[in-house]
Amino acid sequence: MQKLHPLPSKKIERRVIRQLLEAILFEGLMDYEKTALQPGEQLLSFTVFGRHRSYCCEGRIASFDRVRLKEDSIYSVQSDGSRTETSIEELAADLVSDPDKRSKLIHELQQTILLSEWNEKNLMPAISRRTCSYEELESEVWEGHPYHPCFKARTGFSLEDHAAFGPEAGQSFALQWAAVRRENSQMAIPQGEKEFWEKELGPLMLGQLLTELHQLGKTFEEYTFLPIHPWQVKHIKDELERGDLVLLKSSGNSYRATQSVRTLWNVTSPEKAHLKLSMNMVNTSSLRTLETHAICAAPHISKWIADTVEADTYLKEEASLIVLKEYAGIAYQPLEAETEARLGAIWRESVRLYMEDDEEAVPFTALPLIERDGSPFIGEWLKCYGIESWVKRLLEVSVVPVWHLLAAHGIAVEAHAQNMVLLHKNGWPTRVVLRDFHDSTEYHQNFLADPSRLPDFGEIHEQFKKVGDNEYYWMASVEALRELVMDTLFVFHLTELSFALEEQYGYSERKFWRLARETLAGHMSCYPELIFRNYLLEHNAPMVYAESLLKRKVQKEEAGGFRHLVTNSLA
Repeated sequence: MQKLHPLPSKKIERRVIRQLLEAILFEGLMDYEKTALQPGEQLLSFTVFGRHRSYCCEGRIASFDRVRLKEDSIYSVQSDGSRTETSIEELAADLVSDPDKRSKLIHELQQTILLSEWNEKNLMPAISRRTCSYEELESEVWEGHPYHPCFKARTGFSLEDHAAFGPEAGQSFALQWAAVRRENSQMAIPQGEKEFWEKELGPLMLGQLLTELHQLGKTFEEYTFLPIHPWQVKHIKDELERGDLVLLKSSGNSYRATQSVRTLWNVTSPEKAHLKLSMNMVNTSSLRTLETHAICAAPHISKWIADTVEADTYLKEEASLIVLKEYAGIAYQPLEAETEARLGAIWRESVRLYMEDDEEAVPFTALPLIERDGSPFIGEWLKCYGIESWVKRLLEVSVVPVWHLLAAHGIAVEAHAQNMVLLHKNGWPTRVVLRDFHDSTEYHQNFLADPSRLPDFGEIHEQFKKVGDNEYYWMASVEALRELVMDTLFVFHLTELSFALEEQYGYSERKFWRLARETLAGHMSCYPELIFRNYLLEHNAPMVYAESLLKRKVQKEEAGGFRHLVTNSLA
């Protein structure tokens, strides 16, 4: 059978279509049949049945049932039997019945293509990113989410916005500072407020803001300050007209976007806090605003996790686990508004505060990548230390502390690749850094080892008193905790590395996950008191739930939520 070879200009579109079809198959959103191309081989032929046409492609089922398709094998079979190059519009028509959801999906996929193509045409990529600093890597990792097809959706971003504020362009910019009426703001600042502003802004910048307030006939007693992403200013006309919020002229330090777009690092002083700002922008699965109650809870959750690590001998001394604390937050919250703040900020510690002189930091998102020179990002490390030794060390450094936090203390964190940073010395993994806890931490009351440390969420914000289990941080079952950790750490994170190692070096995924299983078992054998608690987590069950990320975007929620069962590669 002759294969269709799309034009080179279709490179990005082909990737988007591949990831869309992989997600459709992985989440079971269309019926399909599969047959082995050769007896005993992993390569499969898929026939996928849509509403209006069918699709044919080749690929294989990898660890945790992740579907891995060959990009140049995908084509559509029309009703008359003819074969054509697959289009986004065709797939969307077959996938989504609701016209509004379908139109929104197509727009986000097209925006992903548009911004990705702009990067290819306008930016000069490094041949190798291996010598980049941690902060540079946050800009240089262009690839985006390896699973989600809307990996650069960034709704509302024009090409000019993308060039100015997208992480790939590496542009520095100043924040827009505003004065906010205190009755319309909620703050989570543990220490004194003036001391906080002086520490974060410096005496000179704070003095400029206070002077501006005075010149506007306003006082610090009536107003506080709030940083706003400059792109977000166009979305706050109502607030400006009401006078609850006043834009100021002083700008202060320069910032640059990290991979998440809305989290910014301080270019002027890299050791100072990263700022996470609310943005009315959809990227991958979510609208990137910040909920007021989550902003208020952030410092309390960070303290809870940091105190837990500090009191645990293994986490503190052996693993030297680093928790980047979200130590302060401010939300603009008009009294009549709901919980979601269109404006808000969270201050998070910089990894630079914890790095030793001979340590380097690298985002976990970089580990599976192939450089433009054709070699893996981690290729030199694997050659130096050996694949098996390096992988075992990586698992000890990164997987075990996350699992220990869950098994020993009952705290589940969302350890996906963007939420983890690897510290290393000449490529040898030394420690792991965890971050982003304000809306991605879970616990089950009866599984907490020390409930006395748990924050009193009802006292933190009124919203927490209005809901039951499974809405925010407290889950109805231990299974939900296992699902969060396994889903983020294994299914959508380390599978990218295990797949890359098999593709590039022939180091099989089966060996990778056997090593992961043995590493976890070896750790638990050192802590007999945790064996029963670990048994309750059932991490070696034959099947486990994974989140249905695409289904969340294209269908209404049903009983059981957006999740589906997958084969557990740790079983």
